[in-house]
Amino acid sequence: MRDKIFRKFLDLLRYNTSLNKLLGCSALTEECSTLYKEYKDFKTYSELLQLLEDRGLIIANQDLAIQFLQKTHYYRLSAYFEPFKYPKDSLQKDIFKPNTTFENIKDLYCFDCELRKMTFSYLEDLELILRSQISYIHAKSYNPFGYATNPNSLRQKVKGKKKPLVQEFLNQVKLSKKQSGEDFVKHFNQNYGFSDLPIWALVEILPFGALSKFFKLMHKKEQIELLKFFNLSSLSIGVFENWLEVLTYTRNMCAHHSRLWNRNFVVKFKKVDSFLIAEARRDKIFFALSVLVQILKDSSLKVRFEELLEKYPQIDKNAMGIPKDWKILSPWVDL
Repeated sequence: MRDKIFRKFLDLLRYNTSLNKLLGCSALTEECSTLYKEYKDFKTYSELLQLLEDRGLIIANQDLAIQFLQKTHYYRLSAYFEPFKYPKDSLQKDIFKPNTTFENIKDLYCFDCELRKMTFSYLEDLELILRSQISYIHAKSYNPFGYATNPNSLRQKVKGKKKPLVQEFLNQVKLSKKQSGEDFVKHFNQNYGFSDLPIWALVEILPFGALSKFFKLMHKKEQIELLKFFNLSSLSIGVFENWLEVLTYTRNMCAHHSRLWNRNFVVKFKKVDSFLIAEARRDKIFFALSVLVQILKDSSLKVRFEELLEKYPQIDKNAMGIPKDWKILSPWVDL
């Protein structure tokens, strides 16, 4: 702990010249530079491959491996080394298990890329449906500008992280309009003389997370109408709110190209009766895919997922939270 505090102090000195001069700490900043040098030195692609070979990895074709590293980035790829290494609490923690090849790691990486792209495509489908239905339901009840002009159109007492959720949402609206480069935003301002957008235009610039917040702010009658559209009338509103929140997290991971296949989500989906099995991991990507199946009821998701698993049969399905006989479990069996 003390070492971490000292390093943070050195960082502060390194980037704050005036503080450095005031305290006369040039020696400390030199020590800071030494610490950074001692961390890890630069290595060429060939040197990185040699390091992997020294740790037991089999690399059949150096040129192809270098080409892959040039496009992928070693540090990013290193997250996919772990399943092929000995446990971190063992004496061989940095050593690859026998007969592990560079191709094994590459296949796992490529599987995760394809899984992420597939997941993102169905999250996009859901996002577009939410835009359409939220704008339709809200405008029907409160007119196109109800969210901006009628405080009764949204629930005012829902709590957000640091302030009322409605305020967080309206702040997001302002930010989205400011950052948007869409011509229709300028059009409404120039031609109608006001900055507010009708709800059907607003949803086109709101991120997925803002749509999730909007659902939480809708009155129960409108929320139920949206659930009926998805044929989810038996699902509680609280569960659907949670599902949208966790799918927002999932979407952000996809959008930022984060590792997905074996990740433990920092937020969990809520339990639902007759959904998968009671022991299903609610912090895994398979549960997220199952939620998308339940909401979208798109059989192509099951087809594509089966094809992906067949293409990469060596993938550890348990790490993804996939239960045994998942195809005959609800909601997958219902497709």
